[in-house]
Amino acid sequence: MILYCRPKRALKAKNGNSVNSRCRWILVLVAALTMPLLPAQAVAETHSQNNASTLRTLETELDVGSQEESMTSESVKAESTEESCTSTPPDSPERHAGVAETCTAVLPFTAQSSNSVKDARTATATAAGSVCSITDPGYWHFERLSYCLREMTVNFTLRGDQQQVLGTAILYVSSSATLNPRSGEWSEEIVVEATQYTQQVTSLNVAATALCTSTCKATDEHPWNGNWTLTDGQIALGSVTYSDVPAVGVADSSTVKYNLYITQPGTIPTIPNVNWSNPRVVRCDSALTGGGSTSTGCALPSIKPQLELPVSQYGAAAVTYGWAQWNLPNKWGLYSGSPMTRALDGDARRKFTCEEKSSVPFVKKPADVVLDDSCDEFPFASTEQGGTDGGMCAEIVPLFEDDGKWRVYEADPSRPVTGTEPCVRGHVNLGQNSLAGTAYSNLIQNMRLIDKDPFYLTVPDYFDTVE
Repeated sequence: MILYCRPKRALKAKNGNSVNSRCRWILVLVAALTMPLLPAQAVAETHSQNNASTLRTLETELDVGSQEESMTSESVKAESTEESCTSTPPDSPERHAGVAETCTAVLPFTAQSSNSVKDARTATATAAGSVCSITDPGYWHFERLSYCLREMTVNFTLRGDQQQVLGTAILYVSSSATLNPRSGEWSEEIVVEATQYTQQVTSLNVAATALCTSTCKATDEHPWNGNWTLTDGQIALGSVTYSDVPAVGVADSSTVKYNLYITQPGTIPTIPNVNWSNPRVVRCDSALTGGGSTSTGCALPSIKPQLELPVSQYGAAAVTYGWAQWNLPNKWGLYSGSPMTRALDGDARRKFTCEEKSSVPFVKKPADVVLDDSCDEFPFASTEQGGTDGGMCAEIVPLFEDDGKWRVYEADPSRPVTGTEPCVRGHVNLGQNSLAGTAYSNLIQNMRLIDKDPFYLTVPDYFDTVE
């Protein structure tokens, strides 16, 4: 154990008044093993180049209220269409019943339409509609590895020779799919509920197909076989499986398209009544792994994933990233700034920031300041924003102190932090540095981040733990 006194330099507070210097006695336990979080400790004098100057505290200037909300999903309203009509065949049962046209339209879902059919919908149909877990009817919902459509409203109408309405029905279409970051195959469940029949509409035949474009193929385009005859309140449901395994090194983007055939019993559908497409593409790619095998996976590239690194788990590493986000100009990884984008040449980039190609060498702090010190760069070396010369970076020492708070100190008074630097080098316990690196690697695998893919980073408890 080491007992020492550290004088704290007088600093200017935000109101312009001086903060008195003081001397604090700190008991520091020097351990031989790497720990998930550093023991409570304060900064001693700088040891590099035998400089005895004390280190300057760096404060975050932004208000706590500046914290941002997550944006890892998206909802898009299902596109409505004008009514489209098809003439009934001559001498058909429909024509003999006076039906001249069958018409369909995709309608915007409204609260009024929801209330008007609420009592008519059966418990079975309501359960089937929940194939999509979102609560907003009439919307597509997207996450990085999933998409779903909740209750797209299709209006079906029978019209006579004078355009008079002879009968109506409403059909609700829902679908849901989960993508696999480690496979080029995925399945989509499709549900059609028929309800609110009037007049001459007493039953309907419903068939559907789904397919995907580009190199993607549907193993069977039909979610269910043939036409299902539905009376009021009944449902048709089934699934379609897609497969997209591009050549190695190729990223393929495909659009899923759907067709719905609605007819009265006794007639044969020849063209679909309703056509629609998923408004977001699915991207599948194949790449060689380190072991020489091929890895294929799929994701929605329009959704940028988020890497969450709380201080409570990642310690000084998370403090370094959070400090850089809120104090340096580019705000990497913040939604109010710019996302970071994955780069495949991280090892080469790191040499410029933390290793031999840096114009200013990284000098480790002694163990009584930072236990098992290591250089932790931000933006990450394995991003297109990383790889800046370390001599241009702000260099900081985040420390967990005896009052239970983290504080950030200037690492070298000869290179004062200005707040305009394009990067940061943090003096971070090696265990915490490695743990954060593993979290980023897991994000790459689990969210199918390929070269140049953007992502966000958040330190959710930064303002709660750092002064």
